[in-house]
Amino acid sequence: MANRRNLKKSVNNLTFELVSECLTYKHFHQDKKHEKTDIAMESLISKRNELIYKINHVTEKEDYKKLRSLYREVIKELNDMVLIMEKIG
Repeated sequence: MANRRNLKKSVNNLTFELVSECLTYKHFHQDKKHEKTDIAMESLISKRNELIYKINHVTEKEDYKKLRSLYREVIKELNDMVLIMEKIG
């Protein structure tokens, strides 16, 4: 089972990579309007904050089944963050 520190590192690393992709897209496509890119970056950052909050504020620390299901839910939502990038296209 993943620990909290590794989950937070994964969330931060993926968020950093996706936001840097958005900024790279804005840099190389300066002729386009970037409302969609800005909305995608805001969504990524708010999703990151939400996931970090979930990881930090666990209510059921002693119940390992609930803790495991919470961590699996966080990992699933982390993988779904990549789908936010489709909004740019």
